[in-house]
Amino acid sequence: MNEEQLEFIRAIDEYKRVNHRPFPTWTEVLDLVLYLGYRKVAPVGEFKLTKPRQTPIRNRPPTSAQ
Repeated sequence: MNEEQLEFIRAIDEYKRVNHRPFPTWTEVLDLVLYLGYRKVAPVGEFKLTKPRQTPIRNRPPTSAQ
């Protein structure tokens, strides 16, 4: 995990603790990302993960909800 990822995780954890919000909405997450200084600077392109998944979604064991 790189420094930017750690900063994001710490910011989310602090937000949840300070605001008593165990599950922030996506709007709250976007507000936090903007607060951290991220801005859209390029047109939307293909999304690529920074690191490949350890287990592909299709190969994950079924959850108890199924």
